[in-house]
Amino acid sequence: MHETIHEPARQTPIAYDCDICVVGGSCTGVFAAIAAARLGAKVTIIENMGHFGGTATASKVCVWHTNMNSTYEQQILAGLTMELIDRLKARDCVIDKGPNPYAQFVFLPHEMSIELDMMIVEAGIRPFLHTRFVGCVKSDDGEVQAAII
Repeated sequence: MHETIHEPARQTPIAYDCDICVVGGSCTGVFAAIAAARLGAKVTIIENMGHFGGTATASKVCVWHTNMNSTYEQQILAGLTMELIDRLKARDCVIDKGPNPYAQFVFLPHEMSIELDMMIVEAGIRPFLHTRFVGCVKSDDGEVQAAII
């Protein structure tokens, strides 16, 4: 039989009131947060690490393979992915080797992290870095009402 620990109820202060809380600050998480903010939502993003970008920045995976389809006849990636690449190009922080199966975009991971920070700030998103999501509060009908960090 497993022993249990009883946690008494407590009052937890609200750190930020928002419409959308994105958990995870990978490039995908950042792009989701920015897209929601640009549509008018009040957004926060929670990231365990001290910077955004996920594997691309934390693990120094400095290559994005291509924005083209498998025959290199049509661009299939656009939106915030290409906006980030264009911003890095403007800062001379990415090399575009053209469509190829190995490495079209080679970038400096720390510069990408800085650019993602700037995009978060410009979008008016409230970031929580060095923060872990530990649970949520749900209403009686199961709707998530709050994130516990």
